Amino acid sequence: MSVPTMSRRTFLRRSVALGAVSAALAACAPPAPAPAPATQSAATTAPAAPAKEPTKAAQPVKIRGTVWVSAAELDALGKLTEAYQKTTPSAQVEWINIQGGGPYGRDKLQTMIAGGDAPDVMMLNTGQFEGLGSRGALLALDSFVDAEKFDLGIYWPQAVSGCKYKGKLYGLPRDISNVILYYNKDLFDKAGVKYPTADWTWNDMLAACKTLTRDNNGDGKTDQWGFAFNNIVWVWAGFVWGNGGDVLDADRTKCLLEDPKTLEALDFYFGLITKQQVAPPPGALPQAPGSSAQMLGQSTAMGLFGPWFRPSLVGMEKPFKWDVSYPPKAPKTGNRGSVVYTDHWGLYATSKVAKDAWDFIKFLTSKDGQTLWVKLIGARSISPVKAVAQTPEWLGYGGSSGQIILDCLSFSQAPPVNFGNANEAETIWNEEFGFVVAGQKTVQQAAADACKRLGPVLGKG
Repeated sequence: MSVPTMSRRTFLRRSVALGAVSAALAACAPPAPAPAPATQSAATTAPAAPAKEPTKAAQPVKIRGTVWVSAAELDALGKLTEAYQKTTPSAQVEWINIQGGGPYGRDKLQTMIAGGDAPDVMMLNTGQFEGLGSRGALLALDSFVDAEKFDLGIYWPQAVSGCKYKGKLYGLPRDISNVILYYNKDLFDKAGVKYPTADWTWNDMLAACKTLTRDNNGDGKTDQWGFAFNNIVWVWAGFVWGNGGDVLDADRTKCLLEDPKTLEALDFYFGLITKQQVAPPPGALPQAPGSSAQMLGQSTAMGLFGPWFRPSLVGMEKPFKWDVSYPPKAPKTGNRGSVVYTDHWGLYATSKVAKDAWDFIKFLTSKDGQTLWVKLIGARSISPVKAVAQTPEWLGYGGSSGQIILDCLSFSQAPPVNFGNANEAETIWNEEFGFVVAGQKTVQQAAADACKRLGPVLGKG
């Protein structure tokens, strides 16, 4: 899940109608060179190295890539690109940073592809990746891997599986993200609450949340809450899986939200805000409307986020002591769950510079490339290269217990958005459970209504 620099950890919206996009993509001819779209761009170009014989001089190769990152990350990406150009001076790379193009730039990217202006390299994430793979917009990389005997074993297994669609490899992993519990040590200490442990259950978390929900200024109104709440599947799915339930079946063709084990988990999770009132209700913190902002502002004492949240805590203007812990266990099963999202570097199916683009993304995801990336931007999401994520620089970033993040990979699984039309499905359950947060439906009503609406969507798969 890079919710890399943007919080993934934002709510996803309905994407471009899939039928229209599918038809447009099918009609696309191999793209001719076209002007870059009106988006924020950063070009890093290195001239071709002097050749001993002019007739053998390397011809410049133009590679266009799309990303959706912050200005700081775009700058770091430019420096990483410059490092590649030192060994491959003929490469000319233009980064197109999509801003305001829908969640994770997906709407703008789909428009570019449908309009014959597809980039060669695309930064993608789970859901978006499978959607493009299902429509034939991505190039299968298996032939490159086989021809070079490229070692995929340098990556986490979850990263490799996250780059596959229907058995074929359609990308190399940019990073992966699971979800772990973050907590504010200062607020825990002030309230006399012991820090979360590996043995924590939902009941332990709830008890701590109740103690940490307080009126600090004595005006009769709550101004500190125990939990930073998110109505988003990458948080609540972990509770469902820990309790033995599921969201969809393995084939992504059937809705399982009405399973009793699933409902029990959802009732606990959404009850944190509706029944227990240990999370800020909608509108309570207009100055910090998002869960990450609430944690950074110390309005909430704990929350579930990905490793991409660590740099935000490291860079706080008003720092406090914090750390990470395991997600709590379900009391009935003794198990816990977490998702693991993948961000990818994918290649356009008919890119005219596919081999050059392949060589470039190999560098971006190599041990050397990833080591430099951590130095440039810090330890954000989990490096796909096992050896890099296991270094002291990544593990101890910000003084946190990074080994816990890696340990949680053992029970993390792909989120229920890893199929072709997942964006439609996610929009439906976001809307239905949004009614629960607003107090307009019960969890049971929302789950039933979501399953009814999901039927036709899952049938398309």
